[in-house]
Amino acid sequence: MKPTLLIADGDAELCDIYHRFFAERGYEVETALDGLDCLTKLRRTMPAVLVLDHELHWGGGDGVLAWLREQRAPSRVRVVLTTTESDSANVATDIRPPVVTLLPKPFTLTTLLENVRAAVAGKEHKESLYLDQDNLCSEFLIG
Repeated sequence: MKPTLLIADGDAELCDIYHRFFAERGYEVETALDGLDCLTKLRRTMPAVLVLDHELHWGGGDGVLAWLREQRAPSRVRVVLTTTESDSANVATDIRPPVVTLLPKPFTLTTLLENVRAAVAGKEHKESLYLDQDNLCSEFLIG
């Protein structure tokens, strides 16, 4: 059975890139462009992993996380929280379940994939994964 993945990011083009990238790697993928759409999809089906942009419109990442915590969903869904590097210090103080990883932008698709795989496997990253500057030639940066 394919792991399910919900990607919530306000950039439609980026969501399309994520969708193709993860679908090609065997994931069932849904996308949400705002907080309200994300909550609608979470109510319908609880994914194994939620890739959530902290700065999501209409409810924001904070609103989605608050709903997940109220629903006691942390045991059912793991969150990879993406954020701008400038906002990561503010967000880092609130890293607790269901968030398993804070991933500051910019990052590569490979870095995101590693974090998603770890989340699916039930592993928590205590430190954010930063991109390896020596391996930039094969991938473009997200963020």
